[in-house]
Amino acid sequence: MSDRIRRYLFPMVLCTTLLVLVAYIGYNRLHPDNGLRVVGAAPKFSLQDLNGQPFSSDSLDGKVRLMEFMFTSCPDICPATSYNMVLIQNELKKQGMFGEEMKMIAVTFDPKRDTPEVLRNYAAKMKMDLSGWVLLRGEETETADVAGQYGADVQNFGDGQFVHNATSLILIDRKQRIRRVYKMGMDMDNERIVKDIKALLKERA
Repeated sequence: MSDRIRRYLFPMVLCTTLLVLVAYIGYNRLHPDNGLRVVGAAPKFSLQDLNGQPFSSDSLDGKVRLMEFMFTSCPDICPATSYNMVLIQNELKKQGMFGEEMKMIAVTFDPKRDTPEVLRNYAAKMKMDLSGWVLLRGEETETADVAGQYGADVQNFGDGQFVHNATSLILIDRKQRIRRVYKMGMDMDNERIVKDIKALLKERA
């Protein structure tokens, strides 16, 4: 191969290599290989916080959050889920990853019994760090509608008895996209959830 051909081919090969490298880096930034594929857009909602003030899901834009649908008089799956979420909270706090960019969200679908005072007592009992938790309520029809949009099927049997599916624990990324739906209760894989949260925290909005 002549020197003239070499001088011609070398810049072309170098340019092609650089383009492939840039494309590879760009693809991996947009499609991080963490196994957390986008399930779908997280439906927007507006409910009330513990102070009775309007709370919009838009205020969570840019934050990772783990959200549960629950009611405080639940005898089993809800308190077990909240308990595990607090264990996750504590692990994230050790690593300085809780409160600012990562939030825990609890939405009750029993506003009749779950007054702000009841929710505060529940939070204290569970040792929820309210610097990183948001507890929400609203009219029963409102919360049932929000739960339904997130795939949580809720049925009110009266006398404070609710039944809902056991997959009402949802991981949402900074761009308000659902990235994982977990099984609730004592069978939660806390180690897996912490790993997933940390992966999403590394992604930039």
